[in-house]
Amino acid sequence: MPKRLPSKKKTQIEALIYARADDVSYRTLSRPESSQFLDSLVEDAAIGGVLREYYPKENVRTYIKDGILNAYAKQFTKNALNEVSPTDAIQQIYGVLSSIIQQGTGKEARVSVSRSDDGRIFVLSGGTVLKWETALRKALEIIARVPGLTIEGKTPSICLHLVPTNNGLTVADKKHITTALAAVGVQAIFCDN
Repeated sequence: MPKRLPSKKKTQIEALIYARADDVSYRTLSRPESSQFLDSLVEDAAIGGVLREYYPKENVRTYIKDGILNAYAKQFTKNALNEVSPTDAIQQIYGVLSSIIQQGTGKEARVSVSRSDDGRIFVLSGGTVLKWETALRKALEIIARVPGLTIEGKTPSICLHLVPTNNGLTVADKKHITTALAAVGVQAIFCDN
């Protein structure tokens, strides 16, 4: 019967992996570099060695990648999105002051609905550049689901707040995304991290 990883050890391993990920700027690594980094964590006695005491060797890599590094990336995205408030993002894009009238929770925590003083409605949806389509889908879903967001047949303005997942986001990449979104009347703002 396999032993259960004690919560204290789990917390220590997570902190160690987060620190190592910070040291190598994990989110900026290419796929091959990310794979090498993951290999180094699996082979590290303080990380993979300890985890092998509790999990079969073939599961250690998956645990680190899917359990810890995935949470690390999500936390980075959350922190980056929190650097600019939804109302500040709306003011940057549309040049109007607004107030939040609905803030998503759970899986929709990155979606907010704001109203400007002149009555316009804005839906801001945050996500990563890599999955901008998911952020758009969440904005559209809230518009379809919540009554009263469409006023006199006019749907809310949609803005996506996007976080680059690596340093590979070029001016051309930004232009491609903004052009594609503009074709359906959606604006985008990018975190500059």
